[in-house]
Amino acid sequence: MISGNYKKPSALKSSASIRLFIILAGISFSCKVAVPAEHDGKSAYQDLLQHGGDSATVASRYIGLENTVNFRDLGGLKTRDGRTVRKGLIYRSDNLAKLEDDDFGRFNALRIATVYDLRTDHEIAGKEDHLPANVHYLHTPVVQDNAGEIKGLRKRVLNGEISEQEAKDMTAKFYADAVTVHVAAVKDILKQIINADQPVLYHCSAGKDRTGIVSALILSIVNVDRQIIVDDYMLSNYYRRARAEKKLGKAKLGRVIKPKLNMKAIEVLSTVDESFINATFNAIDSTYGGIEPFIEKELGIDKAARKALVEKFTE
Repeated sequence: MISGNYKKPSALKSSASIRLFIILAGISFSCKVAVPAEHDGKSAYQDLLQHGGDSATVASRYIGLENTVNFRDLGGLKTRDGRTVRKGLIYRSDNLAKLEDDDFGRFNALRIATVYDLRTDHEIAGKEDHLPANVHYLHTPVVQDNAGEIKGLRKRVLNGEISEQEAKDMTAKFYADAVTVHVAAVKDILKQIINADQPVLYHCSAGKDRTGIVSALILSIVNVDRQIIVDDYMLSNYYRRARAEKKLGKAKLGRVIKPKLNMKAIEVLSTVDESFINATFNAIDSTYGGIEPFIEKELGIDKAARKALVEKFTE
């Protein structure tokens, strides 16, 4: 979504400032800034063990490829009717721009036939997915490519013009808009994913926002309990903790040349929060009368089709 995929701001006017920025970026690996407990993902992992399955099942859902940090199997979770989401059919991840050739064998072992890229053109430029030649790639953006708006947002964050609460409100609105303003695009992407006859993968930039929304809707369709869906969504903090700490470390060092930079706002944009995915569910509840009518009327999945999907994706 809005975390970490912007062009460098033009506000660094002097060559000295530019050199300092490069130096700071280069040494930021040694700057350790802990992610606060509410955003480190540990509690979400424990909650998922309590609500969704044993530790072996949860751990085996994670696909640890080089240079990916949020690559997971959507399967393995329990449903409300006592079934289990099948593994090996649907995968979710962060972007695959740095997927190594040496990992192509492991990637292909997952039998993924199609990759759906939810990013905008602006986000993809220079960070194109690096995939095996046999994998079909589809660009299926969830939102319009408002490159100027995103660039402007980054500048506002760097200048300290966006508070922690504003960052939360903007993110929550993005989540709500996904199932209201952008519901047609989401419906189209979901239709392609659930109708595929071979394993598929979808991703955005960090694999946490747009990817989290799509995952929550798929799991809702196959009758996974909402609390388990929230627990699963929050695992992005668990798997992305090191990445978030790195971003916060850079931000802390960046305050040398951008003293108004708001660390709390950057933390919001670098992590996930229950309030964000709940903004999606709340929008569904208030706009459509609940998840059941939303699935049937807005996504166009009637009872017979949904029963077939439950049979296809659970066991």
